[in-house]
Amino acid sequence: MIAILTKIFNYGQSTGIFAAGIAFILAVWKAVLPLAQAHAKTAQEKSLLTAIEGLVARYAQVAALSKQDRFDAVLNEALTFASDRGYTWAKSGLVKGLIENIYQDYKNAGKDVTPVITTPSSDVVEDKSEVDAQPTTDNTNATADASKSDSTDTVESDGASDIAKLEGEVEK
Repeated sequence: MIAILTKIFNYGQSTGIFAAGIAFILAVWKAVLPLAQAHAKTAQEKSLLTAIEGLVARYAQVAALSKQDRFDAVLNEALTFASDRGYTWAKSGLVKGLIENIYQDYKNAGKDVTPVITTPSSDVVEDKSEVDAQPTTDNTNATADASKSDSTDTVESDGASDIAKLEGEVEK
């Protein structure tokens, strides 16, 4: 059995079949490897672009963030996405450009970009006049309630006196 394998090996070596086979494999490897790498990078680019599009769409709807905060959030998440998947070619400058282009495309497509909230909502704002007008001790509430008249012809109220009245009634 070993003698037969030796004769086959010697025949292949003497005729150059092995050398031609090895040269053919190396040529195919050198031709196919760049194509495979380009295909893999294209797939990575598509994956990164899809992720950035999703992040831009998600953060474009967050009104509580400023435009720079939105950009920074998308940048951080996109860089994390790229580093988690081993995309070493995805540098910060490249990702910033992609984010800006995708955001502009998103905006030009007429999709809803929520404007930045510049003033706090009414449930967060404290009315200083109510806080300053409220008495601090229970005794002053009682004296303030006793000194107020019960006339019903007064229509306007600052709100603080109404609250003080209610607090006084609850305490009684």
